[in-house]
Amino acid sequence: MNRALLVGINKYPGQPLNGCVNDVQDMANFLVSHCGFAMDDIRLLVDERATKDAIIERLHWLITGVKTGDRILFHYSGHGAQVPTRNPQGEVDGLDEVICPVDFDWSDAHLIRDKEFNDIFSALPQGVDFVWISDSCHSGDLWRDMVLPTISIKTIIPPADINWRLHTAFQKEIKLRSLKKMASDLNLALISGCKSNQTSADACFDNKYNGALTYFLLKELQSENGLNEPLSTLITNVCVALKKHRYAQVPQLEGSPAMKSKSFLAK
Repeated sequence: MNRALLVGINKYPGQPLNGCVNDVQDMANFLVSHCGFAMDDIRLLVDERATKDAIIERLHWLITGVKTGDRILFHYSGHGAQVPTRNPQGEVDGLDEVICPVDFDWSDAHLIRDKEFNDIFSALPQGVDFVWISDSCHSGDLWRDMVLPTISIKTIIPPADINWRLHTAFQKEIKLRSLKKMASDLNLALISGCKSNQTSADACFDNKYNGALTYFLLKELQSENGLNEPLSTLITNVCVALKKHRYAQVPQLEGSPAMKSKSFLAK
């Protein structure tokens, strides 16, 4: 069985992006043309429809009934964020990486934390070929970034009160609870757009907007050996391409050694 859930969000209120819907449409077309997926194996969720409730519902669809030997893909292209937490005494005591549904508002009701992903994905059986692509970034300290007219950063800029909490967490050297750490404990491979302290680009390529990770990942996958090389080699080559084109972000690959040694959605 093949299944793919592709979530792309451009229409964030106040902080829109440009290439995220293109990202998931391009990935859907690639899965059909190169990976043996049928159109009915793929669900797209974009813009106003990509609320937290809708994403969670479709994540459950993605894994329901999955068994050893099946191939599944979750591709998210949109904003990410770092969210500080407080203990019952009101002190900042935690820092989580989250993804931002279209209804994101810094409240738990409208963000997706690592714990929620863990609760859903921990039910996956061994032997499922599961790739999770996160074309987003979570850096909470963006004020020094140079943003060009044709490039946006894929993270939500925090309001002043949240930003104060973020810097409190940084000052207290609170360790970030990363989606990447969670992924390494589960039976999946996570390809993320950059390191936790970097930003991922939403940029214009050949007169069309895309996320830089998705654009160069698909280019590498469509190369002569792209679908056969191990994921570790694939991501190394994507990093080289990004650096060659002067993008500072360094994509990351997380997962068990066995998952990293597999090719992309190996048949």
